[in-house]
Amino acid sequence: MCNQTRFWDDAKGLLEEWYVACTSKELKKDQPFSATLYGKKFVLFRQKDGTAAALLDQCVHRGVPLSKGKMTDGCVTCPYHGWSYQGDGHVAHIPSVNGQFFPEKPHPFKQRSFDVCEQDGVVWIYLGEKPKQERPEIFKLPFYDQAGWVSYYMVGSYDGEMGAVAQNIMDVTHTIFVHEGWFRSESGKAVDATIDVGPRKVVVDYHDHDADVGMMPWLTNPHGAEQVHRDSFIAPNITLVEYHWGEPSGMVFNSLISPVGPYESRVYTCVSYKFPIPKLLSKALMPAVNAYIWVVNKQDIKILSARRAGIEHMPMTHSHSVRGDMAHIALEKILDALRHDQQLAPSFIGKRPMQFQI
Repeated sequence: MCNQTRFWDDAKGLLEEWYVACTSKELKKDQPFSATLYGKKFVLFRQKDGTAAALLDQCVHRGVPLSKGKMTDGCVTCPYHGWSYQGDGHVAHIPSVNGQFFPEKPHPFKQRSFDVCEQDGVVWIYLGEKPKQERPEIFKLPFYDQAGWVSYYMVGSYDGEMGAVAQNIMDVTHTIFVHEGWFRSESGKAVDATIDVGPRKVVVDYHDHDADVGMMPWLTNPHGAEQVHRDSFIAPNITLVEYHWGEPSGMVFNSLISPVGPYESRVYTCVSYKFPIPKLLSKALMPAVNAYIWVVNKQDIKILSARRAGIEHMPMTHSHSVRGDMAHIALEKILDALRHDQQLAPSFIGKRPMQFQI
């Protein structure tokens, strides 16, 4: 069994979830798109009516990736012998059999198809087999289309499994080391927080209302309002990091994490911001906002690459945690419960105080 197949099989209950395969902009009308989730390859394409479809990325004839082909009459066409597939996976055309698309007597061949939903500028794919009424709801990005807010996507590859990437995004204590001079600075102060753990969710409210996190305060908080900082994890693959400075200002980072390989994830981060200036001027500032955030993201990508190299060189039998890691522990417990199709132990559920020093 190859590593990629083992990765898919080991996911178990985590396959019964929705994952982002690409952004809406990445999925062009006239060409197929290749995506990898849990080591398996998928081909996505737009049908005649523009709706997205997803199949396993392999022709059932001779195994060639369909994503290497082209679009024909709303179908994806294999580049080897021209077999064409509809959105439901059925073969619509075999040139060597007859010249007709959608013949009166349908061809008996089919590739596995997957349910798809396009929402909030991204294309979600459901990997499992549960009936629709038993599936989790697709997460609605809270600030994507909210009035007065500017939103856009940043897409990047991270050397880390889904849980490790989510931990990194929600980890405040690493910021003074990995992002020194860019995002937070060492203060020697204790930070109080409240962690609320549910069956599929972890929410951390930080009580550092006067903290300077270094995110362009001259722009984000010129009026000196109290800072409201909340980090959320929504299982299995979503993080929501929010900073608000009163009613007129806020920055929100909504990351949708797609597992690619054992130590690789594709992260679709919706950056949403609202500044106390006209929206047109806020839009004009997008390149500057994007440049700042990319610096911070690349620092996280670099440290996760170092972590991957360390673990691959010398696997850890046990990782040690402290009180400031409570959110990370809860996150992993939730993922482990979902993987084994179990409920999170009641002892983990509820609100607790948390404190750490930065």
